[in-house]
Amino acid sequence: MELKDLKFEDTVVNSINSLSPYIGKMRIELAKYLIEHYAPKGSVIYDPFAGSGTVLLEGWTLRYEVVGNDLNYYAYVLSMGKLNPYKTLEEAEKKLLKYKKLSECKSKTIDITNIPEWVKSFYDEKTLKEIKSWVFYLKRNKEWFFLSCLMGILHHQRPGFLSYPASHGAPYLRSKKYPIDSYPDMYKYKNVYEKLLNKVKRSYKNVPQLDYALSRRMFNKDARNICFKNEHFSTIITSPPYMKSLTYARDNRLRLWFLGEEDWITLDKKISPEKSTFIELMRTCFKKWAKLQEAGDKCIVVIGDISVAYNEKKISLSEVLIDISKKHYTCIETFCDPIPETKKIVKGSTRIKQEIIVVLERK
Repeated sequence: MELKDLKFEDTVVNSINSLSPYIGKMRIELAKYLIEHYAPKGSVIYDPFAGSGTVLLEGWTLRYEVVGNDLNYYAYVLSMGKLNPYKTLEEAEKKLLKYKKLSECKSKTIDITNIPEWVKSFYDEKTLKEIKSWVFYLKRNKEWFFLSCLMGILHHQRPGFLSYPASHGAPYLRSKKYPIDSYPDMYKYKNVYEKLLNKVKRSYKNVPQLDYALSRRMFNKDARNICFKNEHFSTIITSPPYMKSLTYARDNRLRLWFLGEEDWITLDKKISPEKSTFIELMRTCFKKWAKLQEAGDKCIVVIGDISVAYNEKKISLSEVLIDISKKHYTCIETFCDPIPETKKIVKGSTRIKQEIIVVLERK
């Protein structure tokens, strides 16, 4: 299998893409390139492992109807947030003020006695009560955009965030680097409304014109079990969670806890499968996806460049996917996309140096 390097043109980043962090998310430039080169105009794009919703948002920005799915509830919330922003900042500010009044009342009655100590360790008590009250109203009213913004400011050491000094990706306190005696202001009460309002304002810093008449759908299901009746997806673009390379639930455990998902260990086992489970997962998915596509339609899979034992040989995972999909698809192209050092979860890691883009065509 011959691989060719993929080069991107510079692109202006939609600020809605930065609502909240998500490990292992597809590069915006890559999503845009794949859509522009393989998705027919006026068609529907489907991403069954949507993650942070990069493909979905780029598809919508480029005026496609989009359908996404992810088993991780945090991914679902974040994708829904990106697909449902308010049309204007002014409209968002007005609505946020309504929730300010509601949450102020409710926060006074919040009981944090039974909240786990590891969650309490990240926040001033008053701040924690306010976060809980905001999540209650935003989740109940399906305010996905505001909820995503809130998830984006849950923890960090910067002034615009709500926690005690902590990392931004996976939640770890940084009290040794920022001891309370030396940095007392970092451990004070944070007003949730003020921080959330500023986050919302930053989210509208650079938003292109979006067509709200286009359909945007998102599901929170197992990709193997989701069913569509009489639907046709001309283009499938996705990056499945492979071989336990990333721990999506563990690294978002604090966000998941606030969203109501407390058992991140079990969730990680479901969304970050072992090798044999992953291969069977993809085998099932290719069979299901083929029923949603017609001859000539494209199915594009972005996967890490790692080798695995398969049929008594050690080959790249991308070749495994090509083999298990061959009953339904023909591989027409493969590309390399080196992972920049700045995008790596573990800086300096050499385990996965690049991703492979496998372009399949429905037979």
